[in-house]
Amino acid sequence: KKALLRGRAAPEPPEDDKSRGRAGRKRGMIARDAAMKRMLAMAGEIADGKSTVLIQGESGVGKEILAREIHDRSPRRDRAFVAVNCAALPEGLLESELFGHEKGSFTGAMLSRKGKFEQANGGTILLDEISEMPLNLQAKLLRVLQEHEIEPIGAAKPISLDIRVIATTNRNLA
Repeated sequence: KKALLRGRAAPEPPEDDKSRGRAGRKRGMIARDAAMKRMLAMAGEIADGKSTVLIQGESGVGKEILAREIHDRSPRRDRAFVAVNCAALPEGLLESELFGHEKGSFTGAMLSRKGKFEQANGGTILLDEISEMPLNLQAKLLRVLQEHEIEPIGAAKPISLDIRVIATTNRNLA
């Protein structure tokens, strides 16, 4: 904002086909700082992998932007990127939001509903502020990471997934 007010805004990057992501959006982070360049290089290296990624940093530093950058550089870039704010949903709702539920599995479940994991199948799911997830759901998440499957609330059998999990936290988990 200050740069724009002073008339010294950074020039826009060139508009070419390689700078655009899905739906014509520009994609790609730009960095001048050496530490940021190293971080972006690391993001490029891990983007092709399938491993789960944990991004730690203070609030407001761009953890979700980095998660999207990893997704946009990955072979999954043309598939779904689903972000879930674990801190914003109450415990009772978070399980249903993540894993989905079958019709009649609890009071008020009038229809079956796909959870965020199933919506992101083939793509990437971002679990923002993972440290706020209740312990009982962390155990279910471990099953997702180990077995690559979910069991919606009230379901008779699990659903296999091909999904990349990226989690963020502003806490020092160590």
